[in-house]
Amino acid sequence: MYAPKPMRPLWPPRLKRDKTRKSGHPRDPRRQPRIPLTHHEILTLAEPFTRRGRHVDLTGSDRLTRRILFKPTEHSGTPDHPGALTETLVLENPSRQHFRLTRTLTDAAGRVATLRSDGPDPKGLIERVDAVDPRRQFPTLGGVCVACSYRVETDPGAHGGSPGTTRLVLLRALTDLDGIGVELDARVGHGMPAEIRLLPTPQRTIHPPEDLLAVLGWAWRSLGPCDGGWRARLRIPAAEPARTPDVEAKLARTLGHLVATLRAPPVDFHRTWLRQRWAALARRTLGLMTIAGLLAIGPGILMFGAPEGSPLRLMSFVIPALLILVLIARHESPRLKIPPLPRPLPGNAWRPEPAHRDGFPETGRRDPSVSR
Repeated sequence: MYAPKPMRPLWPPRLKRDKTRKSGHPRDPRRQPRIPLTHHEILTLAEPFTRRGRHVDLTGSDRLTRRILFKPTEHSGTPDHPGALTETLVLENPSRQHFRLTRTLTDAAGRVATLRSDGPDPKGLIERVDAVDPRRQFPTLGGVCVACSYRVETDPGAHGGSPGTTRLVLLRALTDLDGIGVELDARVGHGMPAEIRLLPTPQRTIHPPEDLLAVLGWAWRSLGPCDGGWRARLRIPAAEPARTPDVEAKLARTLGHLVATLRAPPVDFHRTWLRQRWAALARRTLGLMTIAGLLAIGPGILMFGAPEGSPLRLMSFVIPALLILVLIARHESPRLKIPPLPRPLPGNAWRPEPAHRDGFPETGRRDPSVSR
């Protein structure tokens, strides 16, 4: 008698066993385990570097991860840029026909700037990296020396990838303003805003207003707290070649503004930027007013009796979807709170209070000659 086959339980799922690979199907090269570099491969890959005066550091290199480290070299200073720069090169081979060359520069003050280039040929990578002047990564923006990290990018519209079709893409910038670290992070996606961070040291604590950078214009957003400091978003172009020059220009303007503002008393900020502070307040409330307006239009149309089948009545049901599209197009969520009105800043907003000889601030100290 025929017995039906018992049903397999739905849970837990059946374990998938590894099947033997057929001989006719080649293995995916991207999933192959990394083969350690041999001594012959290291000599072959380092040959174009040796011709340019770079020598392999076998002790610091890692053959298992296919990473070659070169010995540090020195770049002497110039009359316009005094001070030597220390260069370190690292060549990585993360996958087949893909190499990554990273140049790390360190100046006398300890600032670090990197330059990265990716491609299939190590010889072309070292040519692209050497074509960029090391002093180019330490420009003076806003009267301050900045360590800028770039990526060498090939123009996708060029044919053949000739050296003349490359450009620099700004990734990160670091500097110090008398104990306050300023960092610009432009490693963001297409159309996303960059970030400016203010990172004070324990010796220099500041309490900046939210509109410290927003007074510069529409591209600068308000400051908000982050880990160890404050953060503000910066609107930048979506793609190159307009992106990097725009970021560098806005960074120079930001640093010049910070240098002039932090050197002056905090009370001068409110008096100097009063009109811009009110304009920044209006821009901050624009997102909240837009959301409130879109939410009020829909019920308002139905309340005033739009006829059946009219475009206005249809619009009242489409408004929530339009609100979502507006938020997506902004690439950032608006702050759903009423910002404080611009007011004069306290005297210790970014200037330390004078301390007594016992180490405590003078503000709030009771006169010891007055009895309780």
